Amino acid sequence: PQHLHDNEVLAGTGLVEAGTYIAILAGTILAGWIPVEVAAGGVVLTALIGYISGRQVPPAPPLQEAQKIDFNVFTASWRLIRNTTRHSQVFMAIVAISFFWTVGTVLFIQFPPLAKNVLYASKEVASLFLVMFSVGIAIGSMSINALLKGTVSARYSPASVIVMGLFVIAFYAVCRMWPDMPGQALMDVSTFIVQPLAIPLLLSLLGIAVAGGMFVVPLYAFLTTVVDKSETARTIAANNIVNSGAMVAGALIAGALSSAGVALVDQLLLGAAMCVVSAWLGWLLYKAEKAAQAA
Repeated sequence: PQHLHDNEVLAGTGLVEAGTYIAILAGTILAGWIPVEVAAGGVVLTALIGYISGRQVPPAPPLQEAQKIDFNVFTASWRLIRNTTRHSQVFMAIVAISFFWTVGTVLFIQFPPLAKNVLYASKEVASLFLVMFSVGIAIGSMSINALLKGTVSARYSPASVIVMGLFVIAFYAVCRMWPDMPGQALMDVSTFIVQPLAIPLLLSLLGIAVAGGMFVVPLYAFLTTVVDKSETARTIAANNIVNSGAMVAGALIAGALSSAGVALVDQLLLGAAMCVVSAWLGWLLYKAEKAAQAA
């Protein structure tokens, strides 16, 4: 936000999110085609390119005096989260984003076993799911900027995450209708894609990701515009800490459901239910936004 005008922050956030997922997509595709030795060198090369690119960013000096560093990770993290979330809009945005990543983590964990055990497809098909998810997030990230015309607002967030939940239910329904193929060799991408239900399945997944991108990008932009510019870095840091905890929680929930014998397909309904909670949080955030504008 120190480099952008207020009406550019949403577009900038969308570009960051889109670029992130396109990079994940490129890495996922490339990883399937190159040997491990080349991949190791590629990681170092990519890190060097990132370092050189980062050095080109114009200076963004701190807007307040330097603070003493607390080297206790736990107390420092807790204090950071507590101080950052005292702002009601920031708190609700962080919680809503965290719920989104919990849903995303549950889905990501389920892709490989779902592809193998339910759809009778190979790991390359699971990678195809990641491709669709990454492309969808990128599309959603850019689309919401066009809808909001650069204005940072949670106006469309509740509706977006409800649509996301509906697509999760559609994805669940298609998986339930998938024909049973016991004993058959796992399908590669070319064989999978010609199955009658493959296109509805992929379109449902794309819809989940597009709606998810439209939901989460304005919330990220909130974190850098609602607070004072001197607090934005700490706000993003607090959000990342909470998001990481939410991802771990999502992984634990998915593992617990599997251990309890809940079918992989039925676990998708958890994601749909969590979308309802996210929509409620998005609605509360929009109400707080309108109240702040009226004040």
